[in-house]
Amino acid sequence: MSPSYRTPEDFEQLQERIRYLEQSLEDNAYVMDVLSSTTAIFGDTEGNRCPDVIVRNTLEAVRRLLALPESAIYLLDGDASFNLAQHDAEDDSPGDLPDRVEQLIRQGTFSWALHENHPVFLPAGEDGGMVLLHVISTRTRVRGMFAARPGRDEAPRHELVMSALTLVLFNAAYALESADLYHLMERRQQALQRITERQSRELLHHMSHDSLTNLPNRMLFSDRLARAMERHANGSSHVALILLDLDNFKRLNDALGHRAGDELIRKVATDLSALLETPRGSTGGQGASPTLSRLGGDEFGILVEGIQGLEGVVRLVTEIVRTTAVERTVADHPVLTSCSAGIAVFPYDGDEPDTLLSNADAAMYDAKERGRNGFRFYTQDLNSRTFRHFRLETDLGGAIEDDQLRLHYQPKIELATGRVVGAEALIRWDHPRLGMLPPGQFMEIAEDMTLIEQIGEWVLQQACRDLASLPGTAQALPHIAINVSARQLRQPNLAEEFFAITEEHGIPADRIELELTESVIMDDADTAARVFQRLREVGMSLAVDDFGTGHASLTQLKQLPADTLKIDRSFVMDLEKSHEDAKIVRAIVVMARSLDMQLVAEGVETDAQIHLLREFGCDYAQGFRYSRPVPFDELREMIVNDVRMLPEPE
Repeated sequence: MSPSYRTPEDFEQLQERIRYLEQSLEDNAYVMDVLSSTTAIFGDTEGNRCPDVIVRNTLEAVRRLLALPESAIYLLDGDASFNLAQHDAEDDSPGDLPDRVEQLIRQGTFSWALHENHPVFLPAGEDGGMVLLHVISTRTRVRGMFAARPGRDEAPRHELVMSALTLVLFNAAYALESADLYHLMERRQQALQRITERQSRELLHHMSHDSLTNLPNRMLFSDRLARAMERHANGSSHVALILLDLDNFKRLNDALGHRAGDELIRKVATDLSALLETPRGSTGGQGASPTLSRLGGDEFGILVEGIQGLEGVVRLVTEIVRTTAVERTVADHPVLTSCSAGIAVFPYDGDEPDTLLSNADAAMYDAKERGRNGFRFYTQDLNSRTFRHFRLETDLGGAIEDDQLRLHYQPKIELATGRVVGAEALIRWDHPRLGMLPPGQFMEIAEDMTLIEQIGEWVLQQACRDLASLPGTAQALPHIAINVSARQLRQPNLAEEFFAITEEHGIPADRIELELTESVIMDDADTAARVFQRLREVGMSLAVDDFGTGHASLTQLKQLPADTLKIDRSFVMDLEKSHEDAKIVRAIVVMARSLDMQLVAEGVETDAQIHLLREFGCDYAQGFRYSRPVPFDELREMIVNDVRMLPEPE
């Protein structure tokens, strides 16, 4: 089958086509049944609609009516030529009837007889003999000609006998007509049967295969898994189920669009298929070749039968992870992919297909939580963690309505004075059962549930409410930094909606600084530049977060209308110990200065780091050395009391 992409409309048209063909087959069968009855007048009793049989039966019927020394039947072919179909003569003598008919043809009287619907006696030959001609025709079509040399006592013959001859030949014409039509319908029936069977196979294929990759879909994969478990139920060998999905696939979809996501899925499917089709004796499998399936979205399933030991499975999954973790060009953009895989083994990890799938899924999510780009085998303790994830999904839907979300603020300190000049707003979930949860425990779930836009709006609303509660003029308010996700970046009216929120609360737009991580920006730099430009036009400040981890070039930074670079904490944590980190930070400072951008160092924890950052010319810092993220009331006290946080002298 061709892996061409089919839409749901194509699928419905295919089903309608099959229904039409099935109805045609049924109608065809009714017509053939009627034709069988009609043709049986002169056809054989076994359903053979052969014109030769009809011709023989016709001559036999005529001989019962007339004593004919010699008779023949001519049939009209597709080229409008009369051909001798059968010639009978007494005592098996050669006879001269064909020659006499040829004479009549040359004379034109044969053609004249075709237009007569009754027996015609014509002289033929020099011996004064007669030839009997009678057209074999239906009401609309000439099928042939009956010819005979009647005995001298047969011409003329009783009118009733001639009428019977006409009736016999009339019915012979219809029998021949029915036979031709029967064979035509039979050929049509066979063609319809072939088409119906082919399209039914195609329909079954599309019902059981993924239209994007042409791989088995979840339905077929589950069936094959169940059959494999039945084959290996005696315990002599095992079945390994591997589930994998692509890391950060939603970010790619959000950044480059669904067409790019589909292109990546096809490329990964092609690479995995090639890997699994390669003959390999190291998987430890003695059964069928591994079955690769696309289960939906960016999730794939692999079924390996006849496992004797886990070493081969480990080798296979290691190759799968390595094959997936490569850079591919998607929508003309270089994209670095990786995958996380979970493995469950029958019969140890479940004796039902659904149980095995669920446990492999739990192992896959465990691999994601442990850093992605790897694999995990299922263990029983994962069930409780999977259930916890499910409960969080259920609870998160009502967290906003139930007023369970909170904002904590990590102060941003001016290095030169030690003053609190702003803060980064960090979301928390005050879960009624689990307590205060950091964003790492629920924001990815929010992304999966497409709640990120709603949560992002809530964060901005709350930050504006908090700012509005501070004393002093609006222009004297501190800057509040808010994180923006890749999904929010694709909102068409993000700038207008954010500006409307600041206006609603009377907060100058430049008091809000929006942060995007460097990696998110670089995934779709063109989109980021357009959105940044619209946000800048409404007055908001913009920051590149986690700078140094996303490989942005100087040219790309020049094109971004950003105000601030935030140096990633990985370069700050060993700043006083690592000369390499110090060189990198110094280079970032120089680059930022050349682009007229401010600098914020993240993760500052020691006085030594503060002194070096001041020496390098960094503007601001935040980290545990100054303050952990705190509720707004504590931030308010720092601002109102003009708290100064200076390091100890060197």
